Amino acid sequence: MSPDVATDKAASSASAPGLSFEDITLTYRTRRGLHQALGPLTLRCDDGEFVAVIGPSGCGKSTLLKLASGLLTPTTGHIRLHGKPVSGPRRDVGMVFQQPTLLPWKTVHENVLMPLKVMRSYRSSDNEKADRLLAMVGLSKFAQNYPYELSGGMQQRVGIARGLIHDPQLLLMDEPFAALDALTREQMTIELQSIWQASRKSVLFITHSIPEAVILADRVIVLSAGPGRIIHEERIRIPRPRDLSSMATPEFASICDRLRRLFVH
Repeated sequence: MSPDVATDKAASSASAPGLSFEDITLTYRTRRGLHQALGPLTLRCDDGEFVAVIGPSGCGKSTLLKLASGLLTPTTGHIRLHGKPVSGPRRDVGMVFQQPTLLPWKTVHENVLMPLKVMRSYRSSDNEKADRLLAMVGLSKFAQNYPYELSGGMQQRVGIARGLIHDPQLLLMDEPFAALDALTREQMTIELQSIWQASRKSVLFITHSIPEAVILADRVIVLSAGPGRIIHEERIRIPRPRDLSSMATPEFASICDRLRRLFVH
């Protein structure tokens, strides 16, 4: 291989986004005929970027996440992770759901290790990795506790640690704080920012909350009513680390107001 070709390949690899949706649509059949749920839609998420997606109910936000995970296949278009097609569930993608879905008969430490055991890739050295992740989410003292002994926010932190245990390139989060009370949700939002800054994973985050999207994201993507299409992209330039005082600034209020107006008809 010539040096020029090698350089071109390296440049191409370096320029490939962490995750890309290329002109995708999703259509499925119902008793009333074909229903287009999403698209056409083109979106890229760069390495280490935190991208939040908001939109009205039924616009296809969770569907977008299922497509990114490989659980669904687009009707048209292509999805790639670091330039490679997403054609099914992948080991380099982690997921955090609205409910933590922890196994009640397993300890916190055992729950964090579950993805590795399901994928049959568990090694004894992974115990130390689980310990480090639990320390990162502030739960070292609760490693041997059971889920019922934890608050809802603590259980969701276990879910985040579990989503990171296999060191995924991409973390998909589907309204992870929706079931929490308002005060816990605010606290978890700030804690998630800290976890993300420590891990520097690419994150695709689904939420109904405009303030939550603005406090967390590098970019906020707004989808239209179904079939979901991108109608707006907002780059968030509020300095990090952000905290609850950031939400009291004029800049934060202005961004939220601009996004909120997109849903007023």
